[in-house]
Order: sequence, then structure tokens, then C-alpha cells
Amino acid sequence: MIELPEAVTIAGQMNKELSGKRIAAVERGHTPHKFAFYTYPADTYRSILEGSSVGESTDHGNAILTQIGSDHVLVLGGGGERILYHQGGETLPKKHQLLLQFEDQTYLTVTVSGWGNVMLLQHEELAEHPHVGETRVSPLSEEFSWAYFKRYFDDLVGDDSRSVKFFVVSKPGIWGVGNGCLQDILFQAKIHPRRKVLDLSSLERKALHQSAVEMLAEAVALGGRDSERDLYNHIGGYQRIVHSRLVGEPCSRCDTPIERTHYLGGACYYCPICQTYPV
Repeated sequence: MIELPEAVTIAGQMNKELSGKRIAAVERGHTPHKFAFYTYPADTYRSILEGSSVGESTDHGNAILTQIGSDHVLVLGGGGERILYHQGGETLPKKHQLLLQFEDQTYLTVTVSGWGNVMLLQHEELAEHPHVGETRVSPLSEEFSWAYFKRYFDDLVGDDSRSVKFFVVSKPGIWGVGNGCLQDILFQAKIHPRRKVLDLSSLERKALHQSAVEMLAEAVALGGRDSERDLYNHIGGYQRIVHSRLVGEPCSRCDTPIERTHYLGGACYYCPICQTYPV
């Protein structure tokens, strides 16, 4: 699933390869997919995209926003999309939900696994869209300081029952972080995903902020996580600390076997000693 590190990586690569290119042909929905989210019928995608030029691509949390002509934005990311650049037709995937052919005979393909966005929006629609309309402070920015993050906790009320996992991946949350990046962030901070956010000590809250900033910066610098691929189909260079293949393997800190729990719609991986949870 594309999260902040991959969105930053792919947006930068799209700027390098696609900016200024003119779209010659479009195929939307070549492979039917129930959870590929479009905004128009196939013929409308063609009428908007064909003949238009690609503008700047920017990361937007876990999404990628690409300017199309003067009026539209192509919204990718936020899910299980494989977004690939092809220098010729030989490497095109058999299954895809969007294919853009450019005048220089290069291509962009988007293939959805699980679910994902392949949306076209008008500029005036963007701000009101429920998934990509909101702009928050990026955890990669200087503005995302401990003083800023601390306000999230200061706003909590006494009966707030949210867990740390829910707190991080939802609102106010850490923009662009989903269940994937969450695992290493919580492992490094030594916090169990089921802990109530109100129960975290001041030191644990600071550790959560520091862990998020450091993990995300490293993953961006290394071109994304090793579970994901970039625009050139290369695996990211950030090696995850805890994940599904490490269940039962010794914790890198204390040698206790890593455990798995299913919680809030996804699996969580943790060390039961380093990341304790009150019984």
C-alpha cells in the first residue's frame, strides 16, 4: 500500500519522467476491478486526457496529485496501486486500470491491488473531496515539531478511548501514515498499538513523535519501503523492522519472538516485551 514515503518517491520520479509530456492515447478500465475508484466513464477520461500535457506531480499525504492541462488533477495513491513508467510497450502489464501513452511512445500504467484511486478531478472539486481535499502538516516538514504534535494530545478529553493505532492513522493522525509505516514507528517508540492514547506518558508521546519523524525521513531518503515499488518497478531501500515474515522471529532488541494481532482492520506486529500492553 502506498504511504507517505512511496508518494514522495513516486511523485518526484513522475516529475522527472512525465512533466511536460503530451498524452496521445488513454485506456481506462482495461481490466475490470471492483475497488478501482474512478470519477468518470472511460470515454470522459479519454476526452479529458488525450491531447493534454502532464504538469507537476506532488505528494499529498499518501496520495499523488498530478496536474493535467489547466483544469484537472489526476489523483493516484492512497491504496494498493502499482504505478509504473515504461520506456516502451514491451513491459506493459497484462492487467491495468489506467494506461497513458505519450507522444514519445513511453507509457504510464496504474494497476490496482486490493483497492486504489485512479481519479480525475477538476481543480475546484479538489478542496471539497473527502479523501484528498484536506491539507495537513507533513511529518517531513519543520512545522511538524514536538510542540506542534503535542497539541494533538492537549486536545484530548478525559473520556477519549482511542488507541494509539487509531490516533496515528486517522484524524488528527500523522499525515500519510497507514498501517504499514505504523509498525516500525510503534516498535521504535516501544508502544503497543492497542494502548489508549490518553494513557501514554509524556516521554512516550515524545518518543512517538521522534520515531515517526525519523522513520519517515529514512524511508523517504531510501526511496520507500522494501514492501513497495517505485515508478521504475524497483523495490524501496528501507528495510522494515517488523512485518509478517518476522512473526516468531526474535526481537532485534530483546530476542523475544515477534507476535501478530489483528486490530482495526489490519495486522499489527510487535514485541510483547518491548511493547507491553496492560492485561
